[in-house]
Parts: sequence; C-alpha cells; structure tokens
Amino acid sequence: MDISAYNPIDFALKIFKSRYAFTSEENWVEACWRDANQMALAEPPDKQKMWADKFFRVLVSNLFVPGGRIWANAGRPNPSMLNCFVLDPDKDSSEGWGRSAYNMIVTSMRGGGCGDDFSDVRPRGASIAGQRGLAPGAVELMRLIDACAQPVRNGGQRRVALMFSLDLDHPDIAEFLNAKLTLGQLTHANVSVRSKHTKAFIKAIKDDGDIELQWKGRYKQSVKARSLWNMIVTNAYNSAEPGFLNWELVEHESNIYYIEKLASTNPCGELALAPMEPCCLGHLVLSRFVDSDGINYPLLGDTIRLAVRFLDNVLSVNHFPLPEMKDKSESLRRIGLGTTALADTLALLGYRYGSVEGNKFVDKLYRFISKAAYEASVLLAVEKSPFPLCDPALHIESGFMKRMPAKIRSLVAEHGIRNCAILTQAPTGTVSILSGNCSAGIEPMFAPAYERRYWVGEERHTELVYHPLFEQFMKDGKSVEHFVGSRDLSVRDHLEVQRIVQHHVDNAVSKTINIPADLPMEEMEAAWLDYLPHLKGTTFYRENTRGFVNAEGVVEEPPLKAISLEEAKTRFAESHQTAAAPIVDCPSGVCGI
Repeated sequence: MDISAYNPIDFALKIFKSRYAFTSEENWVEACWRDANQMALAEPPDKQKMWADKFFRVLVSNLFVPGGRIWANAGRPNPSMLNCFVLDPDKDSSEGWGRSAYNMIVTSMRGGGCGDDFSDVRPRGASIAGQRGLAPGAVELMRLIDACAQPVRNGGQRRVALMFSLDLDHPDIAEFLNAKLTLGQLTHANVSVRSKHTKAFIKAIKDDGDIELQWKGRYKQSVKARSLWNMIVTNAYNSAEPGFLNWELVEHESNIYYIEKLASTNPCGELALAPMEPCCLGHLVLSRFVDSDGINYPLLGDTIRLAVRFLDNVLSVNHFPLPEMKDKSESLRRIGLGTTALADTLALLGYRYGSVEGNKFVDKLYRFISKAAYEASVLLAVEKSPFPLCDPALHIESGFMKRMPAKIRSLVAEHGIRNCAILTQAPTGTVSILSGNCSAGIEPMFAPAYERRYWVGEERHTELVYHPLFEQFMKDGKSVEHFVGSRDLSVRDHLEVQRIVQHHVDNAVSKTINIPADLPMEEMEAAWLDYLPHLKGTTFYRENTRGFVNAEGVVEEPPLKAISLEEAKTRFAESHQTAAAPIVDCPSGVCGI
C-alpha cells in the first residue's frame, strides 16, 4: 500500500484546514497519525504501536475516512468523537420535559446531533392528572426544544442538528405535519413521521379506509388514511419534509429486538435503529478500490476489518456527554461503517448510476461489505468478548440476521459478536469533499457540471463547476455517456439503489430522493407508496423548494443549477474552464453531518 497515495488539495485542503486540522499548522499525515494513535489507545500497551501503524495506513491512503467528529476531536482532552445521539423518549411529565431540554443542550454543546421522538407526550387538550389544566401537546415540547437550541453554540464548530419524530397514529399528527411549514418554527430540526403499522397504513390508503389515532389507548379518533397520506406527500413535495420512518421494518430488522425497543433515528436518518445510543461513523472511500481489474476485493476486505476495529475502538476511548450514553454504548457497542464515492466508483467502472447492470454491481459490492464486516466483528468478539448484552441464539433470529449467509449466522451463534449492529449509510457531508470532492455517500453525482451562484459583498457571482471525474474523463478523451446527474434519474431509479443497499445494511440508509421541480406529485407519490414497505426511511427533495427566498421576500435563483450532459460537454470543449468546488450531497440542506 502506497502511504503517499493521497493528500488533500484545493477545496479538500481548505475543508481539512478549516474543519478538521488540530492546528493551522497540522498537515494531513500528522492528522492521520493523531487519529490512529488515539484509537490505538484501546489496544493492549504492547500492541498499540502495531495497531497505530495499521490504522495510519488506511487513513493516510484515504481508503477509510472517519466521521467528522473523529477527525476534529481525536487527540484532544476528553474527546467527544461521536456525531449523533438518540435521546430518552420518556417525556410525559414535567420532569420529562425538563430532562429533554437538558439532554439536548448538553449533547449539542459537545458537538452531537440529537434524534428525539415525542410519541410519549400526551396530545394537545388531554387532561393532566392532579391539575386543572390541559396538556399543551407534543408539538409544544418540540417548540420548546427548538427554542433552547437557538442560543446553543457547540464550540463554534457547527449548528445544532435535531431530528424530531412522532408516531403516525398520535392525535397531534396533523399539527406536527404542518408545524414545520410555519416560518420560523422548528428551524433546527428535520421532522419525520414514525409508522409502526406501515403495511396496514398502505392497505388503508389503497382501500380508502380509516386509521385510528390514539395515545396509549386513549383519546381515540378516526381519520381517512388517504387524507393523512395526502398531507404527508404534499408537504414533502413542497418543502422536503416530513420524511417517513418505517418503524415496522426497523423493529423487524433490529438485531437488539430481544433487548429493548428502538426509540428514534439520529438527524441524518442512518441510525435507529435504542434510547441514549450514539452513532459512531466511518466510511469506505469506494473509488480507492478500483483498479484495472475492477474492484480490488482483497484490499477492500483488509480495509473493512481495520475499519470495524477502528470504530469499535472509538467507543472505548470516547468521552460521552452524559453517563447514560456511555453505559448504553458499552452495553451494545453499535457502530456505523458506511461508504462514500459510490457514484464515482460506478462511473470509473463504466456503469450508469441506476442502470440494471450498475444495480447488479451495487448488490454484489454491498453483499461483500456486509459479509466482511460481520466476520470482522465476530473475530473481535473472539478476541475481546461480545457486546455485554449479546445473546447469540436470539441475535441470529433478527429479521436482518436471517438474511445473512449461513456461515455468518453459524459464527455468531458460536462466538457471539462484538457490535450489536455494524453497517450504516450516512450522507457523509464534508468528509466526501475531504476525500477529493468525491460523490457523497450512495448519492448520484449532483450533475456532471453545474453553475454555482454565490455572493461576494453586494455582487452575485456565477461560476461553472465540473464534477472532478467528468473533468478528468473529458481531458483524457474518455466517453462520458454513462455519466448521469441526480435530477436526470427517475424517482424509482433513486429508490431502487436505496433498496438494494438497505438489503445489506443492518442499521439504516440515509439518501435524499432528488426530483426535478416539474415532476408531477402523482409520480412521486406512486413510487413512494410502492417502495415504502422496503425502506426504513425515505426523504424527498424537489428542486428549488427550499431556501430561495431572501429576507426581503425576493425569489432568488438557486445556488446550484444542474447542466445537462450535452451542454456540459459543449461548454467544456468551448472554454475548457475548470473550477474546484464541493460536490453537494444534501442540496436541500436537510443534513450536513
């Protein structure tokens, strides 16, 4: 392995220096050693140098890139290196309200995002035992938490990131769905509907039937399923929210079904899957494994084994915002190994993103990643012991484990497993820019080329930006006919890639289904309804539906405007203009973790 194979330049270097370098003088190699040495502290003293060397090689070569909090905080005193946490859902009391606000503030000030479910809160107008007043409802608590988030600044590094969810059958569901549409409300949170009876809901929609809203068996009322579904679809179409959490599938797939119920998802939507659990993220940079023969699977397997160990070690050396979070992490040891640069990998191999051939490759690739990661966690269990609450006989009976190869299930049954869940798919955010402006997560490239609009003082500027691979292919005289932008894909193309990846992921998959501004809502709805049972979470973003009205109420042009492949080729040939800028993985602004 060539340890000098990667060094961030241009915008990647700017991101590294501004977001992740320990000091302004720290370089890439020094940062990789800092991270490697920190995680090696979880190993026996006589083996720390060996593991530090191994971790360093996969980091410095950019085969594996840890989550942003790991880069930023490894090596600091009492480092908090985990991106997000799911907070305690027990809220239906004055103490619960206060505890919710406290937990959010403490966690956010340590740099962690917060996922929070409010289904436990009694609905607006419900009676309160021992008091004359009536309950203000779940949405009022959300407004309180959001207001507390306003003044919180976590070391000046990032804004507060929240995810609020509410059960589909909660009596406050209509108020919840419309709250985000009110200007200035819940501005720090993404919102998602949580459905524990998705199949029954879909049937009721198709049969024009009713569903019952209720809270703990009380305050019952019936509503038309179609009416509620129309509200969800319309809001998602017009404002990119709410997302939809298929909690029925989440609980069926959960590897800890025999231990406790899952509570919510984190702000990026890639981990739910218990209360006070963190997400511990790292990403395989898939394009680094492409060689003349396709994917270098031996190198990928070796990197996966090191990455699983690295992330498990993060849990051992991390300092947690709250003691309950430390206890939960130690008892379950959930990690989230994901990927980035999938679209770049497909382009390098000549596949069109979303094509039949491309999807066959994606299925094969993620099956390999899943198998290798589980084998690595079993080996860690043999060496270091399984996670403390592991019951091997019950673990292999989860919905996800039943799909795993017989060999993996047999190994887990015999030895247990180190981590209750291992795989995820995060949006990756700036770590994709750090990794050479590669395509983010499992998203398609935003476009082969696009116009980027930005302000310099009072002047609005426009520059033409080429995707780095498109630019490289054009310079080398290679065909770019298989390059495709996000808006050029059908809704079902997007959803099918997500479905394939989800099949091999034990946590959840974060993906934004980007659709053109002129796509009929009925087309989005039909595809969404078809794929709803197969995906743990879904989020749509229709082009130009967020963030384009300034303070004076004037509609501005979007900051990014995709250019067609033909126009991109023509403009490249005419001007040969190049620019370095980030490939935006979340153009809706839904998540930047």
